[in-house]
Amino acid sequence: MVIIGLILLLYLLKSMDNFIQIVEGQTKLLVPKNSLDVKVPPHYPAFFNPLASLNRDLSIYLYNIFLDEYYNKKNTQITFADAFGGIGSRGIRVAVEVPKVSQIYINDINELAITAAKESALLNNVNEKCFFSINEVCKFLISRPTERNKRFAIIDLDPFGSPSPFIDCVLRSIEDEGLISITATDTAVLSGIYQTVCLRKYFGLSINNTYSNEVAIRLLISSIALIGARLGISLSPIFVNSNRHYFRVFLKISLSNSEANKVFDNLGYIRHCFRCGDRNLTYIYSHDLCPKCSGKFNIAGQLWIGKLFDKNVISNLLKKYFLDDLKNDKKNKQIKQIFNISLEELDNIPYYFSVDEIGSMLKASPKKLNEIIDKIISSGYLASRTIFRSTGLKTNASMSNILSILKN
Repeated sequence: MVIIGLILLLYLLKSMDNFIQIVEGQTKLLVPKNSLDVKVPPHYPAFFNPLASLNRDLSIYLYNIFLDEYYNKKNTQITFADAFGGIGSRGIRVAVEVPKVSQIYINDINELAITAAKESALLNNVNEKCFFSINEVCKFLISRPTERNKRFAIIDLDPFGSPSPFIDCVLRSIEDEGLISITATDTAVLSGIYQTVCLRKYFGLSINNTYSNEVAIRLLISSIALIGARLGISLSPIFVNSNRHYFRVFLKISLSNSEANKVFDNLGYIRHCFRCGDRNLTYIYSHDLCPKCSGKFNIAGQLWIGKLFDKNVISNLLKKYFLDDLKNDKKNKQIKQIFNISLEELDNIPYYFSVDEIGSMLKASPKKLNEIIDKIISSGYLASRTIFRSTGLKTNASMSNILSILKN
């Protein structure tokens, strides 16, 4: 056994030659060299996605504001769990950049990835508050004590593929009033390409259309809410975001049977007509024909139809970190814009319209987004931009209303 251990140690030390030091945010990270040179990051020797740096930046801001202003348990150790820790890119950044977190637990099944994470912790002088494990995700999560006040305050779940098999374990491991951030990268499933798989994993159907990324986010939240309700847990979204690689949700957790009983108040269906572009919300699953053109509705859901953003959290975040313009680099401007748009977004409307879609229906060159929004508002409807698409808009006007307004 000693010989095997020495051989393994030599292998790990030799493999570290394939790593290079970078700086992300305020944190030094040891990452695989080959992950920086290819379009799709490989899983060997360990997985690291440099394109997810924006995702991690957003997380750092949200974790900080949550702990500063919305986490009321002052005399307890604040623990953070990175269940799919990889090389520690997220967990080590939390250790460095979220000072209120007192203990960071980083787990991965890849021993070499954990070795790199340990080295990064040493580089940043945060090794004393970092704890590492090599384990299957659910075994790692449920290793915490059973008392709610001794579980993790924040859990991050960022799997390669679907988070569905692990959501139950996450909810059993988070403390009351804690925060979970969950990523789904099975975008084809959640965007309506594989409907049977979507129904099995997320308890609802999707639609492959212009706003399928928002449908995906709402399906993900719905599935978490339904599992939570079974455990006497209710949730409220703090923030969500997506790009073509992932869907991500930040959810505050509350232990309350009475609130969990209300889960279906926030669940419903979207009906979409591909013939005339009309779409609407319904609480009851039905195959009625479109009243505008008698076309057949496609159905998405059951999914989350409640709000997606905690506007108080986002407003306070902007005031605290983006009130001045000292942060003028490109990435921080992008982050500020994302939070600003989400602050104004009509997130109680579970779908959006795109400029290209409207132009196609008009059979004319698309108008500018701001011009369309102004015209809709001046006609007496509500309208806003959306973080889900740079050329997308939310409105309570129907497609026929929009077309009529723009024609006139």
